[in-house]
Amino acid sequence: MTDTLLRSLRERLLDESEPLAGLLRKCLLLGAETGSESLRDWARYELNGYDDDIETPKYRQVPVPVIKMNSISGYTVVTGQAVSRFELPVKSQEGIPDYLPLREPIEALEVHATSQSLTFMHNSLSYAQMLWNEQLEDFQQVTSLYFQMPGSAITGVLGKIRTKLIDMVADLTAGTPLADLPKKEQVDAAVVHHIGSQYNTTIHTANGPTAIGTKAEAKAEGLSIEDALRLLGAVRGEASEMGKEPDHAELLTAIEELNAEAKKSTPETGAVMKKAGRLRVVANGIGVPALSAAVSAAVEAFTSLALSGAFG
Repeated sequence: MTDTLLRSLRERLLDESEPLAGLLRKCLLLGAETGSESLRDWARYELNGYDDDIETPKYRQVPVPVIKMNSISGYTVVTGQAVSRFELPVKSQEGIPDYLPLREPIEALEVHATSQSLTFMHNSLSYAQMLWNEQLEDFQQVTSLYFQMPGSAITGVLGKIRTKLIDMVADLTAGTPLADLPKKEQVDAAVVHHIGSQYNTTIHTANGPTAIGTKAEAKAEGLSIEDALRLLGAVRGEASEMGKEPDHAELLTAIEELNAEAKKSTPETGAVMKKAGRLRVVANGIGVPALSAAVSAAVEAFTSLALSGAFG
């Protein structure tokens, strides 16, 4: 069954007409077969949708769409008027987000993607409407404020999900014969690498739940743990030239924690991924290009080692 499942998933992924929902249900089965709660959790959220108390992955967030307004002024009725956030009452402007999360189940998104235009309400706009109406003269009223965006924006999100799924399955099948079952640690590491880099909710590694920062751009192949530690040494060198930046102490702590974990006789995959992710988050927060490049190379090396099963 495992051979058939892996082969079927890989082949069906390349068929652009194949619905994502069916592919994600296969991921649920693969997660059950390998014991990977990471894969099952991610597939389940994509299939069932993200509750309000669960942070959505960044690939499910779209730039805030155009704001439209319907209003009445005397005998004049206006519908679908585009307005800028800076035309809204000042007190409400800060509540308008830069990005909007798409929490719906994947099958609902696939339906939305076929629409020419989508409109939806948001609590920030309801607040803005209330404040605006308080400022208007008699016989003037904002009857509704809403966001509007093309269905093609949803198509782009679906494409990102398919690409992430392809990347993840490609990693799992590249080093594992289809007749064999990937190790749980390999599946967890693949999820953290391709999904966890964008996913700040319940990602389970071998050492418990963790959240990993943004995806590295560098590529690291054929590296040993010693090579990864040397790259980490380069990060330490960049850090030493920073001087007394506000986050300098936190950066050094993140470096030493990853170094200590990687040097253990049997490093834990989950712990390595978690500490590597923390290092990247700290470095990204500092924003020094040379430091970010060094951290990207080191974190990519540790991630590649995790995907290859180098850690326990």
